[in-house]
Amino acid sequence: MEISERLSSILLAPLAYLTTPASKTFYLYLATSLLLALFLHAREARKLKQPLDPLASIVPTKVYTHPSAMVDYIYFITNSIIYAAILAPFAAFGTWVSGSILFGLNSIATPHVMTDASAPLITAAFTIVIALVADFGTFLTHYWLHRYPILWEFHKVHHSAEVLTPITVYRMHPLDDIITLCVVGLLTGVTDALTRFFITPAISPFVIAGLGLATFLFFVTGYHLRHSHIWLSYGPVWSKIFISPAQHQIHHSKARKHWDKNFGFIFSIWDYMYGSLYIPKERETIEFGIGNGEERDYSSPLHLYFVPFKKAWAILKSRR
Repeated sequence: MEISERLSSILLAPLAYLTTPASKTFYLYLATSLLLALFLHAREARKLKQPLDPLASIVPTKVYTHPSAMVDYIYFITNSIIYAAILAPFAAFGTWVSGSILFGLNSIATPHVMTDASAPLITAAFTIVIALVADFGTFLTHYWLHRYPILWEFHKVHHSAEVLTPITVYRMHPLDDIITLCVVGLLTGVTDALTRFFITPAISPFVIAGLGLATFLFFVTGYHLRHSHIWLSYGPVWSKIFISPAQHQIHHSKARKHWDKNFGFIFSIWDYMYGSLYIPKERETIEFGIGNGEERDYSSPLHLYFVPFKKAWAILKSRR
């Protein structure tokens, strides 16, 4: 019975992405992004002083029926099944790291528990710290995926999208996801263990619907506009703190001036520190993809899985 239940959960994984709050495509996050898109559409129509078709503006046929989008839809289904079957354990890597470090520390020393700070204050501080650590881990991994040629071959899968839709967020090679989960898990696991050992073992961050507070707020405030054609900039000030949808769209641009810019996930402070921050002064026309016609190499789900290995092997052979 356990095997059949496990098999059913794996096969139904694509549907679970719509009903699980921890999923990026939970219906609430899609709905709030749609509401924000409608607001931006109404503002644009008022600015132009003419009525615009909201459906054609927000969900244009040429985008959602584009061959690249069609590949995304199929890849999302297959990748969600692969994730449920193989990659899910990597999501718990941070918990394993934390437990292992705590076990080691407890075997050689006595925990130091800080009791003079109030529990709500400690929880609030830990929520902020763990969010910053996780976000930095995501940024750092993303930075490496662009900087190192072999890793870039696998990350090209995501950048080969010629149109952006909310499903494009899942256009990631499994190896890409594994690296990110491991780096973020290592950093958050170490932070969690040290906090529990030196501050208090009962500590935990504020959580909403199974997500850290920062991640939940990020998902519920227009997250899906990042992978869309809908332009939303946070302006010259807030864009130095948070990555706007417009900044992430620029990250997907073919234009050379946009290459290796805006690696951040939630916060843009890391890009500022690494010199990769790009804040648009006005709306820019963006063509998505890798460039040089290389998008043709990723014209099917099978190509998304296997072409990176072929290209990475070619790099290794050339280095020999």
